[in-house]
Amino acid sequence: MTSTIILRCISILLVLVPMVSAMGQSDAQKAFDDQKYEDALEVWNKLLEENPELKDIHYNQGNANYRLGELDEAIGSYEQALSLKDKNALADVYYNLGNAYLNKQDVEKAREFYKQALRIRPKDQDAKANLELLNQMPPPPPQDQQSQDGEDDQEKQDKEDQQEQQDSESQDQNDEQQEEEQQNQDDSEQDQQKDEEQQSQDEQEQEQQQENPSDGEESMDQEELMNAEQLLDALKDRETENMREQIRLKTSGQDNEKDW
Repeated sequence: MTSTIILRCISILLVLVPMVSAMGQSDAQKAFDDQKYEDALEVWNKLLEENPELKDIHYNQGNANYRLGELDEAIGSYEQALSLKDKNALADVYYNLGNAYLNKQDVEKAREFYKQALRIRPKDQDAKANLELLNQMPPPPPQDQQSQDGEDDQEKQDKEDQQEQQDSESQDQNDEQQEEEQQNQDDSEQDQQKDEEQQSQDEQEQEQQQENPSDGEESMDQEELMNAEQLLDALKDRETENMREQIRLKTSGQDNEKDW
């Protein structure tokens, strides 16, 4: 934008100073012409400290700061030079203020200062050309619109951040649920395996008990066997006794039978 703006060569005001400071003013002018702007600025700062009533030096300070790209410092120095009585010098101050604000991308203030320069010096072709170029530029969007656009962008960004956070939380919940289901499945499989192992162990113990009865059962079986044998022996003894009794009866009957 500024490449089409006419940037007039900044001139230096030759300030009338006491003889003791005339050499310093000459040195500052030479340093400025040699593009040693920092050296020139240092001399002018010293001159202004020694002669604070010389307000015209502020204009030269502004020019040196402008060349150094220190636009805020340049604007401050130009504003202090607005009390200049010389109209041509004052028109130059307004023109340079317009250039400084234009470099800061402040079109509205640049336009106003070019107008001020033309009010003082209507035939200033550079100020007129720059003002016409600025007038042809489209106006910046209203501040409310810029603010609204900024709010819309921020709101959109907030919504995106919120959605991203919700998606992340949902994914975390899904992961936790899957982990819990997997853990429950693992626990169920472990319980089932334990049950199967316990069942297999019980079956093995039962088989072992059937094959190898315990001492208590074996002792019980032997006792029952002995009782059975004793009962059989008793029955045998009783049967033998009965047979003997029958024999006695038969024998006795023969002895008592009469012989007719």
